[in-house]
Amino acid sequence: MQTAVYLYLLLLLGAVAFFILHFVAQWRFTALLRKRYPDQWKTIVEADTGRPNGTANWLRVRRVLRSDAPALFNDDDLNRWQRLWRLAPWLAWPCWFVAMAIQWWAMKQG
Repeated sequence: MQTAVYLYLLLLLGAVAFFILHFVAQWRFTALLRKRYPDQWKTIVEADTGRPNGTANWLRVRRVLRSDAPALFNDDDLNRWQRLWRLAPWLAWPCWFVAMAIQWWAMKQG
C-alpha cells in the first residue's frame, strides 16, 4: 500500500510539473520571440485592432505555437520551447489520469 502512495504522489507531482512546464514554455517562447524578432512580435500583438490586448495576445501566441511558423525562424531555442509546449500536456494528462485511477483504486479498497 505504501508503494501505491508513493507512486500516486510521484505521478501527481509529475503532472503538476508538466502542466507548469507547459506555461513556462509558452512564456519563454514569447520572451524569446519578443526579444529576437520584434517585428514579428509586433505583427502578433497588433494583428486585429492595432493595439495590444493581453487575452488576445495570449490566444494569438497559442495559435503561433500550434502552427509550423516558428520553424521558419530556424531558431533552435524557439523550436525547443515550442516542442516542450506541445509535449508537456501529453505527459501531464497520463500522469494525472493514472494518479486519479490509483486514488479511485485506494478508495475502493476501503
